[in-house]
Amino acid sequence: MRNNHALIIGGTGMLAGVSLFLAKEGFLVSVIGRTAAKFERLKAESPSGTIFPIQVDYDSNTLFSKVEKAIAERGPFKLIVSWTPNYRALEQICEINEQATSFRLIHMKGSRRYFEDEEIRVPVNCEYEKVFLGFVKEEGTSRWLTHDEIAGGVVEHIVNKKDERIIGQLHPYSERPS
Repeated sequence: MRNNHALIIGGTGMLAGVSLFLAKEGFLVSVIGRTAAKFERLKAESPSGTIFPIQVDYDSNTLFSKVEKAIAERGPFKLIVSWTPNYRALEQICEINEQATSFRLIHMKGSRRYFEDEEIRVPVNCEYEKVFLGFVKEEGTSRWLTHDEIAGGVVEHIVNKKDERIIGQLHPYSERPS
């Protein structure tokens, strides 16, 4: 995996463990997020020169120019991991990355999207994979997944690729935490 370029959308929060995993595997990791302090913490925990912050809101007009700049500096993305509800922005990022020979898009989705979802358009050179985030039932109650459980499930997915993966459980839907 050495010298590959990855983009992690939401990679300073619940996907911070994914950003760190990829950095330790030799990826150059461009991370979209909003909080400078979280970027600094991520950079401090990663090998030097592997984390490249893109501090911007996902809905910002400057998002796309910053993504284009990241591609110009480090090459096209081989892997995109996205936790954003903004499908149109994600489609546009994939279009910008179309110069890649091929790339994987791991699209993170909440449990509701498993049951009702909209289509996303991706280029023909994109391997599209879905990861649904569920919940955990324990001791007669249910709770949402922790950041570590989510990151661990995504890392497992990166290593052992599938078209679709569920982290936690989605059924019974009525037992989701409130």
